[in-house]
Amino acid sequence: MNATTHAVFGVAALVGCSLLAGGEPPFYAYPAAVVAAWLPDVDNPRSTLGNGLSRRKNPLLNAATRPLSWALRAISFTLARTIGHRTLTHSLLGVALFAVLVAPLGPLLPGLYAALLAGYASHLVADALNKPGVPLLWPLGWRFRLLPPGGMRSGGAAEFVVALAAAVAAGYGVYALYPAFFRSLVP
Repeated sequence: MNATTHAVFGVAALVGCSLLAGGEPPFYAYPAAVVAAWLPDVDNPRSTLGNGLSRRKNPLLNAATRPLSWALRAISFTLARTIGHRTLTHSLLGVALFAVLVAPLGPLLPGLYAALLAGYASHLVADALNKPGVPLLWPLGWRFRLLPPGGMRSGGAAEFVVALAAAVAAGYGVYALYPAFFRSLVP
């Protein structure tokens, strides 16, 4: 799946979890869910985060993000060379390690913690729709797929349709989560 599809799945997962839990996530949780949805692909140097934060047109923004960009590239290169793409970061063990890493946020910012976990997990669900599937039980070699063996080709028309459906569902969910806000927009 491409970065846009993962972003849509991250927001849809956050909205879905919030609807099930019966609470409204804080607005800052949405971009956090998007970044968390990109995070499992940090093991791929060509991914959105694995490539570091691409150079921006603003020199001040470049200077501010350069250390994080270098760190992301170093992590990506190390993961790609040691364990490879779609291994640890695309498994239940990876989800558990991520949950432990961000656990200190749980008591302080429960909405952010939930957004990060929902976004990360949504990545695995989205990639399980692809032909290669995901190694949920890594290091065991079994791959899990949500579609028949042919699966969906990344970047194809089917991915666009699935991302569009997820975006519509997420939009409806946001509407259901914040009815007072949307009523205030209509005179």
